Amino acid sequence: MSKIKLLHIMDKVSVDGSKIHGPARQLAYRIPFYEEGEYDVRLINLRNEDPACDVIREAGLGVVSLDRGKFDLRALGDIRNAIRDFEPDLLHLHGYAAHSFGRIAGKLHRIPVVVQEHFVDEQCPPYQRIADWCLRKAQAGGLAVSDAVTDFMVDVRFMPRDQIEVIGNGIPFAKISAKTDPISKRKENGIAEDAFVIGTVGRLTEMKGQTYFLRAAAKLIHAQPEVPYHFVLVGDGPLAQPLRQEAEALGMTDRVTFTGYQEDAKSWIDLFDIGAVPSIFGEGFCSVGIEILGAGVPLVITDLPCFQGIYLAEQNVLQVPTRDVEALAAAFQRIREDADLRTGLIEQGIATGKKYDMATIAAVYQDYYASIVG
Repeated sequence: MSKIKLLHIMDKVSVDGSKIHGPARQLAYRIPFYEEGEYDVRLINLRNEDPACDVIREAGLGVVSLDRGKFDLRALGDIRNAIRDFEPDLLHLHGYAAHSFGRIAGKLHRIPVVVQEHFVDEQCPPYQRIADWCLRKAQAGGLAVSDAVTDFMVDVRFMPRDQIEVIGNGIPFAKISAKTDPISKRKENGIAEDAFVIGTVGRLTEMKGQTYFLRAAAKLIHAQPEVPYHFVLVGDGPLAQPLRQEAEALGMTDRVTFTGYQEDAKSWIDLFDIGAVPSIFGEGFCSVGIEILGAGVPLVITDLPCFQGIYLAEQNVLQVPTRDVEALAAAFQRIREDADLRTGLIEQGIATGKKYDMATIAAVYQDYYASIVG
């Protein structure tokens, strides 16, 4: 039997403050788990070459960067040339421009197309809605990473609901669950050995809600000055300097560590006593939350609709309303003070991490591809 040829097309493979963005990292995680000899997979990056491309290549995936803007019609010609050269069995599309150009190319070359959405865009531009309406019948199937993303694809992007399947993101569970040495990490970064560390991982940007994380931190420090709390923000992004200024204004620079971008966020997660995902909008699944759970760290997460069904309140996480500083601080304090709660969250969290092991997720993708290609 010949290999199934998959051609992924992405608008871009990185975003501000991140070496590689979530969908591209998921692809890099997933490729090594495909059955050997069964797939030939390539990626077209519509934007310019950047370091994320090398991360993807290291996973065994060929990448071509077109250096085209999202409205550059030349991208369609480039995609068509790639199709003629590679002769793929399926186009798998990620991002608005890829969804538009890819569906047109699929129609022209009579190749089945899968449209995948990774987050809920509350500011989906009107021009994309027009393109989606015009191309609403031009795909063989759709993929969403959560039920909330499915609703977004149906209600905003005109996708037929019966075409959409939900496949959550995956994590390399064996790697995530293997412990590193948190004591050495603390010493290297000037964090006291007895500090109670609460941390968050993600791009430093408005949607991730780190402002509320810092304000909750200040409340805890003020309410319990005797507790050696320390707070860690792993990541970089456009709000890096404003967040540092916020920490300074709150008078807690000696209690906060900003790590900058970290390729290996896992070693930081391992020194957390509590993990936090304070996002306020724009999420779809939140893989880093699953990584925190899989690492055996209790998690506090906001109650965004896209998290429902994945992160279960009072079971594998504590959930708080978005932008609610009081609730966030109270959840941190509750976990620190309740050993039974902490143990239960850790046990359920590890079970959740196993559920989303990339080996399992990759097998689901392979079954899905086979159903489309036939």
